[in-house]
Amino acid sequence: MLRNIQEISYEGVSKLALYRVQMYFTAVAFILEANFVQDHESVVKAIYTGTEFVESFTAGDEAGIVLETTSFYAEQGGQIFDTGSLEGSIGSFQVLNVQTFGGLILHIGSIAGGTGRFSVGDEVICKVDYDRRTLIAPNHTCTHMLNFALREVLGDHVDQKGSIVLPEKLRFDFSHGKPIHPDDLRKIESIVNQQIKDELDVFSKEATLADAKRIAGLRAVFGEVYPDPVRVVAIGRKVEDLLADPDNKEWLSISTELCGGTHISNTREAKAFALLSEEGIAKGVRRITAVTTDCAFKAMELARSLDQEISGAAKIEVSQLEKKVASLKSRVQSATIPAAMKTDLSAKISQLQDQVRKEMKKIAQENVQKAKTTAAEMADAAASNGESFCVCHVNVGLDAAAVREAVIRTMDQKGMSVMIFSTDETTNKAVACAGVVENVDKSKDLDVLEWFTAAMEPLKGRGGKGNVGKRFYAQGQGTDASHLQEAMDIATAFASMRLR
Repeated sequence: MLRNIQEISYEGVSKLALYRVQMYFTAVAFILEANFVQDHESVVKAIYTGTEFVESFTAGDEAGIVLETTSFYAEQGGQIFDTGSLEGSIGSFQVLNVQTFGGLILHIGSIAGGTGRFSVGDEVICKVDYDRRTLIAPNHTCTHMLNFALREVLGDHVDQKGSIVLPEKLRFDFSHGKPIHPDDLRKIESIVNQQIKDELDVFSKEATLADAKRIAGLRAVFGEVYPDPVRVVAIGRKVEDLLADPDNKEWLSISTELCGGTHISNTREAKAFALLSEEGIAKGVRRITAVTTDCAFKAMELARSLDQEISGAAKIEVSQLEKKVASLKSRVQSATIPAAMKTDLSAKISQLQDQVRKEMKKIAQENVQKAKTTAAEMADAAASNGESFCVCHVNVGLDAAAVREAVIRTMDQKGMSVMIFSTDETTNKAVACAGVVENVDKSKDLDVLEWFTAAMEPLKGRGGKGNVGKRFYAQGQGTDASHLQEAMDIATAFASMRLR
């Protein structure tokens, strides 16, 4: 019913014109000075149902309540609205949203429970969810410090293009023509964290718009329409000092902004700042997402934990390292950690991947050499016994490429049909490859795929046929290496029978 509250009739609003300006500015002034926990007494001035203004409403209906004054923050300037309740004499109104329209602050929600009634003229107590606001305030103050840090690192061309301040995170949009280098992200994050460590007081004061605009280094959102007077928020120096000497170049080294949001009283309350991501959202506009307080600590701790795990992975055997690196890469990419640290960890993982590739290449070369040597020796032994084929086992694990290379090499150098097996004890699997020499009389009746298929049956395996030039071979994998000897015996018997 109140989802499209922008459509409120201004004819209906007009009957509240006498209250409009007073309520708006009195409310804002109270909000901005009330960062501490404090209930506030007020009076219901109007009730809006989504279609009309009414004198009262009961439980079960959704409505918007306008108060004489309020301690609730209405969504504006990028900061999300407050939530909480309005406690009346015969009911509790749960405030789920607070918006401003036509100069009025509208508290949107419904009466809790099955009974209750609110009427124009009722006295109520505003109970803001200060626990929630306590999460929002450090995020808002850190957007100011982030804005300052961006200009310090990237230059004076940086202008705020928008922001969202939520309990769980902050988002800041700004003008900049290219992605920010990880080193600069690290500097930006460091500047904000240094301001937190410096425990700077956060000051605010109302001033005329003209006086505020004279302050050197003052930041404001381009295109924003500000009221007069405005509220000036400064970090590290009293606003009175800035107004007294507005041209002082010293003010360029502090964060000063026009702002109507809720803030912490000292930067130490933010605890920590973690810059999670930086991305482009439009031409010439970048977006940073960040977290503060305990969320920042968790992000940093997760990054340190992943760093330790990556460092430890370098000591793992190559046979296990490949899977470990793949897992670490996926986890780092999806982890909620500082962007600069994510870049560093990704670089370390890339180094591990290079290490894996080099080690795997080295092992592959060693396996090929080992398989060729063993096969050559067994082929020589078979030839000396008058055999025209060779069946043997080599110890290269599941390296099918090494086994195939040994088969091709034996066929080429020894002119002999050959079948080679290799097994892996850990997985109880086996790989095999068979090759039959073409154009040799004794091999004419030996079909390579039939020979290979018969031998693979005890291993519960299968394979397919291929060729390298005129050299035909069959290769595949079996899932039960415990029957290796039986497979080799079948291969020997099959070849002996066909090559008689």
